[in-house]
Amino acid sequence: MEKKLGPKILLSAFIVIICFSWLFWLLLEKFVDQENYENRELAIRPRLSVDSYFSYSKEYEKYFNDNMPFRNNLIAINTAIDYFIFNKSTNAKVIAGKDDWLFYADADDGDSIGCYQGTNLLSEKELKAMAQNCLKMQSYLNGLGKEFIVFIAPNKERIYYDKMPEKYGLPADTYKALQIVEYLRKNTNIRVVYPYTELMSAKEVLKENIYYKTDTHWNYIGGYIGAAALLKELGIEIPSIESNEITITADCNIAGDLAGMLNLKKYLIYTDHEYTVKGYNTHNVSNIKWDFPTAFIYHAENADPRKIYIYRDSFATRMSAYIGSQFTDTYMRHKNTYSYEDFAEQDPDIFVYETVERYADKLMTFSIQ
Repeated sequence: MEKKLGPKILLSAFIVIICFSWLFWLLLEKFVDQENYENRELAIRPRLSVDSYFSYSKEYEKYFNDNMPFRNNLIAINTAIDYFIFNKSTNAKVIAGKDDWLFYADADDGDSIGCYQGTNLLSEKELKAMAQNCLKMQSYLNGLGKEFIVFIAPNKERIYYDKMPEKYGLPADTYKALQIVEYLRKNTNIRVVYPYTELMSAKEVLKENIYYKTDTHWNYIGGYIGAAALLKELGIEIPSIESNEITITADCNIAGDLAGMLNLKKYLIYTDHEYTVKGYNTHNVSNIKWDFPTAFIYHAENADPRKIYIYRDSFATRMSAYIGSQFTDTYMRHKNTYSYEDFAEQDPDIFVYETVERYADKLMTFSIQ
């Protein structure tokens, strides 16, 4: 009799918890975190019909798992236990590094770890095809009297290799971005900016971080260093981040996209800061438009008269204000909404292809036209 009583108690407790969780959810739904932290659409409630009869149970299970009461809270508790007690990530796309540093590890989204370990190298044939494509774009732009620049932002893992877990080892000496930079410089006259040296130099000198600890991107300090390197290639000098002219101020605390992927933004927000960089000539810059999916537009007074157009990804976000302050007109278009018609309408003097390291091989297929 006692043997049967135990399972009955457990079953009853489970039923009570499930039922009461829905009751509490109805009362507290408006006050509980329901943000979608995952890089996918959550399942919607399926409709039962003749056509969906055999798949309905599986579809409803997906819906329930994605919409169960207090889902984010339960995930956060589980993730927090794994992270804070065992220093483990519950998300396969996020690596838990040292000292609360997080790193991106999605092999299907640029393969940052393959870049870090040098396991996704390009062949000679691929490098040649990339060079030919870049020369084709350069020839087209030069024919219109426009300058062409390639800008590659280093992956976070490469700069903060010392915060990576020991099992990943040191970064490879030969890696995809370096292949591209060296091949283009050796075999073409394409102007390539890759601010790895500048970033590493600043990292050794500054007490502040230059990439976010819990985000995939560099912060406003790293963005300044990248912008300064690009501007230098274009003949514009702004003070080095290490200069006495520059002041760096810590602002609000911040937790980034990687912390969000772990549902730990609330817990990791105090591990990092946003920063403000001052001391360079802003030329009374005005931000005309700020829309991440489409365009960043700036206008500055008494700045370089050339109009710059930047084909960009998310790494340009923290560079934009610095670059915008140095040209009379700056137009930065997100790669997902780029079109030749937009480029032609803007009619810039300079075209910059900006990309983070893990996407650099896209230079092989991109076409301005």
